[in-house]
Amino acid sequence: MTDPHLSTDELVIIESYFQHNVFVSKISKQIGRSCQTVHNVMTFLRAGHTALDFYKRYQANKQRCGRKRARLPENQHAYVAEKEHRAGHRM
Repeated sequence: MTDPHLSTDELVIIESYFQHNVFVSKISKQIGRSCQTVHNVMTFLRAGHTALDFYKRYQANKQRCGRKRARLPENQHAYVAEKEHRAGHRM
C-alpha cells in the first residue's frame, strides 16, 4: 500500500512540471499518483499559489481531522474517578 499523502518532494515536482506546462496525465504517471490528485494540486497552483502554500493548507486542514476528545459531564467524571479510586484499594 502506498502513502496516500503527497510528500513535499512530490509537490515541488508537480509545481515544476506545472511551470513547464506538462499535462496532468504525464505528471501523474511520472510520480505514480492519480490524475485527480495531480489535477487538484495544479488547480491550486493555477490560482496563483505555490507548492508551499498547498502544503501549509494541507497541514492546517489535517489539524481539524480525526476523532475529537470525549468530554464527560462533571457527574460522570466524578463517578469514574470514584470507581478508579475503589479499584486501586482492592489491589
